Amino acid sequence: MLIAINNRSGRLVSWPINPGGGNHPTTLSGPLGVNGSGMAANGHLVVAASQYPPGVVTYNVQTKQEVTLADPFGVPIDVAIDKNSAIYILNVGTPTGIDNVTKYPGGSPHPRKLVCKFLKSGQAIAVDNEGDIFVNGYGHTGGAGVVEIPSGPNGPEPQNCTRLHLKAEPGYVAGLAIDPKTDDLIVLDDPDDCAGGIEGRMTIYPKPYEIATSVTHDLGANCAGWIRLNASSDIVFVGDEDVSGSFSFILQRSYPEGRGMGIYQGGNPDGFTTIPNTLPN
Repeated sequence: MLIAINNRSGRLVSWPINPGGGNHPTTLSGPLGVNGSGMAANGHLVVAASQYPPGVVTYNVQTKQEVTLADPFGVPIDVAIDKNSAIYILNVGTPTGIDNVTKYPGGSPHPRKLVCKFLKSGQAIAVDNEGDIFVNGYGHTGGAGVVEIPSGPNGPEPQNCTRLHLKAEPGYVAGLAIDPKTDDLIVLDDPDDCAGGIEGRMTIYPKPYEIATSVTHDLGANCAGWIRLNASSDIVFVGDEDVSGSFSFILQRSYPEGRGMGIYQGGNPDGFTTIPNTLPN
């Protein structure tokens, strides 16, 4: 199923994943106090970035158990989970004005702060099979792009972070994902600033992430935000909204081709993920 946060009620809602999408979501939880945040899943556990108060909310859709982990390093906006069940949160709203990443090893309540010198304002986070961390956002000079915090023998090495040389993102940064089957990096952006034209541009970079080997598809969005894969990496989901911005929905496209496969609507969705899923996601 596809699971999302209803941005009006704060409840989890779900749709069965179908070729044509769906119009009638089922409510899965009470209000979780989560709004405007990314989501990921590990088994039956849904993990959402909670902005107020800052932290991570986990919700088991089987047992209905809810747990909150505090985040002392900023305001979370996106989340990723690696193959060892470590949780990574992208933070904004820090006192220094420079965004950072919080890592919860194995879902531990003892977080670690990670800062990349090339990142000023982050928008989306992903992690690969080796534990390398990627953030799509804006640098200190305002240009958009992706930075990488590599994983070393003792975990993340933020002191060795780099800025990847990828296609320019001239409009808005919209999302980021890793294909767990291939380790391909998937970058989503809105080149025409959500004003028409090309919006929801998906660019797939096979390792070692070079422009020459990348493939780009226009997913036909109005103003895309968030991107997630299903467990078998043959469907991609992209958040979208109507032209006036009055209601939201989720686009379903084939992956990696980007062919139209329907829309999920009716639940005012914000952040979303799928169950089952494959780590990392």
